Amino acid sequence: MENKYLVSVIIPVHNTACYLHKCVESVRNQSLREIEIILVENMSTDNSAEICDDYAKTDSRIRVLHLPVAGLCIARNAGIDAATAPYIGFVDSDDYIGPDMFKDLYEAMINNKADLTFCNYCYEYEDGRVELLAPNSGNNITCVREELLQDLMWEKKSCAVWIRLFKRELFTSLRFPDGFVYEDRRNMHRWIMMCNKIVWVDKTYYYYVERTNSICHTISPENRYHYILSCFIRLDFIHEQTLFSGKELIDVQTVILRNVLLQFKQALQRVRPRKFRKELDEIRKGFKHLLTYPKEEFDPRIYKRIKNIVYYWPLYYCVHFAFKKLKQ
Repeated sequence: MENKYLVSVIIPVHNTACYLHKCVESVRNQSLREIEIILVENMSTDNSAEICDDYAKTDSRIRVLHLPVAGLCIARNAGIDAATAPYIGFVDSDDYIGPDMFKDLYEAMINNKADLTFCNYCYEYEDGRVELLAPNSGNNITCVREELLQDLMWEKKSCAVWIRLFKRELFTSLRFPDGFVYEDRRNMHRWIMMCNKIVWVDKTYYYYVERTNSICHTISPENRYHYILSCFIRLDFIHEQTLFSGKELIDVQTVILRNVLLQFKQALQRVRPRKFRKELDEIRKGFKHLLTYPKEEFDPRIYKRIKNIVYYWPLYYCVHFAFKKLKQ
């Protein structure tokens, strides 16, 4: 029997009851009616699970999965396994979308024979203020893959999955990495590499609701650790694909590594090394790997700091952390 859905929309749900109605209603009211909505609820302690079940009773397009384990990546992967449509999109359960998002992304996909389409997003703050982030010309723009990858590395384009519509086959060989935060940063460039054609719909449809207690705003030492790992993956990718050369390579690596070193510093200011030992070992291993790349590709000051962290760690820690804590 032919599948009646054109797009599967996967919504992971975990303790977002006060946002969930607005999110689900925005997906239910899409002008593209041929969508299935997969609510993947995992171990909520509020009434999110009940809200999901109530929606499944009122709209035949809605399916609910209740998972016995929490985790955003686990939820998204379970949604992919359950999806039946040829194209897959994602919405976070504390956000919401404009009524034409999936219609326009789908039409851009079909009309251009693309493997991936994406749109713009905006920030919505708790006081109701909305911050637009893109030109919003309304045009459909075919992207040059290498230029898009470069923009991702420079942070000029978002790596978020929730502004994108994916051809289902892109998930055949690469899924969301279980157990990691900043999963989009770890994977998006790989999905883009699989695409023959990518189209940007230059219009804002996605409303990212700024919550101070969301996963990415809970900046714990562990979250900083995951962010650092995602940067190491990006740096390896830059070298694998020869995305940059000469001064531009030095510049982009400098921007990424300055951020890595900042996150590293802030993580260690909030945790004792013995409670962060496994993470610390992995980070130092990542820094050591970077030293296998030609020295001239690095800013000299950053190269020196990395080398000190790798080879002179006890002294580095005493100078930059232990002594400063004693003075406080």
